Amino acid sequence: MAEFRRKERYYHELVIIAVIIGVFCGLTAIIFSTLLNLIMQLFLEVPVEYTILEPNKPEIPNPPKKPWFIPLIVTLGGLLAGIIVFKFAPEAEGHGTDAAIAAFHRFAGKVRARVPLVKMVASAITIGSGGSAGREGPMAQIGAGIGSKLASIFKFNTRMRRIALVTGIGAGIGTIFKAPLGGAIFALEVLYKRDFEVEALLSTFIASSIGYAIYGVFAGWEPVFKIPSPVFQNPVQLIFYSMLGVASALVGVLYVKAFFTARTLFRQMRIPKFCKPAVGGLLTGIIGMFIPQVLETSYGWITLFTYGIFPTILKNGSWVYSNSWSITALFLVLLALAKIAATSFTIGSGGSGGVFAPGLTIGASIGAALGITFMNIAPNFVGEQTSFLTSAIVIGAMSLFAAVSKAPIAVLIMVSEMTKTYELIAPAMLSIAIAYFLSGDYTIYPEQVENRAHSPAHAREFHRNLLNEMKVKDAMKTEFPTLKPEASVEEALRVMARSGLRGIPVVSEGELVGIVAFEDITNVPKDLRKTTKVEEIMNRRLIVAYPDETLYEALKAMTMHNVAQLPVVKHRGSKEIVGILTRRDIIEAHDRMVLFIFGEEET
Repeated sequence: MAEFRRKERYYHELVIIAVIIGVFCGLTAIIFSTLLNLIMQLFLEVPVEYTILEPNKPEIPNPPKKPWFIPLIVTLGGLLAGIIVFKFAPEAEGHGTDAAIAAFHRFAGKVRARVPLVKMVASAITIGSGGSAGREGPMAQIGAGIGSKLASIFKFNTRMRRIALVTGIGAGIGTIFKAPLGGAIFALEVLYKRDFEVEALLSTFIASSIGYAIYGVFAGWEPVFKIPSPVFQNPVQLIFYSMLGVASALVGVLYVKAFFTARTLFRQMRIPKFCKPAVGGLLTGIIGMFIPQVLETSYGWITLFTYGIFPTILKNGSWVYSNSWSITALFLVLLALAKIAATSFTIGSGGSGGVFAPGLTIGASIGAALGITFMNIAPNFVGEQTSFLTSAIVIGAMSLFAAVSKAPIAVLIMVSEMTKTYELIAPAMLSIAIAYFLSGDYTIYPEQVENRAHSPAHAREFHRNLLNEMKVKDAMKTEFPTLKPEASVEEALRVMARSGLRGIPVVSEGELVGIVAFEDITNVPKDLRKTTKVEEIMNRRLIVAYPDETLYEALKAMTMHNVAQLPVVKHRGSKEIVGILTRRDIIEAHDRMVLFIFGEEET
């Protein structure tokens, strides 16, 4: 009954905290979006005279009329963001999601209360001024901060605080991307390379749904991307999607390597930390002056590409369109590389923003390049061209980021929600699986761990479960010394020295009658040790273990009674000793099992 009440209280608390987190994330997403749009107007639309292309409005934007202002504006944005971050909350630098993952694994789910506000303002400035970054990282860290703060207010324990943090991540991402299911699953999956945080499933679903509902009232209910409806009806096209998976893996690995190379170089720079995002902004702005498609999230360009519209570089204040499909395909590859560079400069320098949106743009560009190539070299293979091109772009976006985020299921669901392209799930699964497999352990989130067993958040749980699976008979010593009651204390001391045991069982007529410990011997004066018998000092109040008892139960008994070893008797009620179990025996058995489970990686 007590166990039932405990679980009932746990679920009540979980539901309550999920509802509150969902409400806060929904309202925060509205504030963040409003602030971001305002800063875009102040930094890009007014001085540069460049209106950012909206992903739900497939309209060709006017080229920036003053492109030479772009490097200055992005530099200014980087400098302001750098000052805000490094002055008030240095942990808010970078792409946010990784910091939230670190808070879960290494910091007991704790996020400072000021981080959400700092992250929101700094990210809005970074992205709004043209920095190549996304909104998911900021909202992940903002949501994590909300969950962590509410957990502290409710005085939750560490386990519940971690669940609240994950709930905030899912609600933040699911809300801002209008992808409640994908966002919820992403929060559970992104913590690990090959696992899920299943305990947070219920709360994350609730919070993400509520956040999405609140944000939808403000931002509307249409999907993030307004694209032509793709159709998959030709199994032969799976050959193409397999090739797209390979290409996504290769470019994804390049994205990860370039990003962390840039981050390392910026960290080695001997200039004030708050100046580094300005340097990153300058480099991004120089790229954006010639290829404006790399600025901010670039989501609008993904939508435009699905309609077969491919403005390339700027020339004399106008977009250049190529009549050659091969040149267009090469430009799309160049755009992917430019987006990798711009993102690495923006976020790797310490700027504040996410890597999800850039990852989708990079993948979509590769998908478009490969799709255009197949449309022209094998037109009978692709079927209806608009549908095929849309499919290639969407699946390219999915495959690349699924590979580098190590969250294939979440990305598949999330992008499907963002585009309303559920027809592509089957071919996308193939492409994603190939990209995920070929990308190996490369991840854009270095704070990810392999699985729950490798997480400090689950270390105690894992080791307890492991010890509960093992029996005393699997670890005990079956060959061990014993003493008779009439043996001298001096003889007991010699036996201890030879065996390395700190306690020797005392046996009379085949039955355990006591145990003599090293501490008992030290209380006997040296000149009396030859004449003093073991039965005079032995402990007759025996704490024993049984062969079929779990190692966890035996270790708990050792800890409770403050002893280093236990005699093992044949069964309950028996006094026939069959073994000795020490703490070292338990550790060695545990390590053997870990080695068996994980193989050579633990050695």
